[in-house]
Amino acid sequence: MYEISLSNSLSKAILKLCSNAGFDRVKRILIKIGGIRKVNPELMAFVFAGLTKNTPAEGAVLSVMMIPLTLKCNSCGRVASREDSELTCPSCGSRSVQILSGLELSIEGLEVEKDFYKHE
Repeated sequence: MYEISLSNSLSKAILKLCSNAGFDRVKRILIKIGGIRKVNPELMAFVFAGLTKNTPAEGAVLSVMMIPLTLKCNSCGRVASREDSELTCPSCGSRSVQILSGLELSIEGLEVEKDFYKHE
């Protein structure tokens, strides 16, 4: 299950950032994930919630922006998005394609709280 590994890495990165920056609470996390990675956003949010209990990220809303797999065919020149992870041109069937999007995996934004009185 890729979602467990991905959620574990995400929670570690977020908690390290909180520790380094002095954030008291993470309210929302926005991540981008490419379609080729075949991640189930609901399962990932469930796993992330379990991993972050009793941490500054407990209760944070995990917003996952899925980026479709988009290919450019080197044979016919067509640019097309695919629902599956097949690396072939849906028009001519060529395997000579460039991946334009769908490999993304990044933290795009955080909404956090910091208690300034607590850190003075």
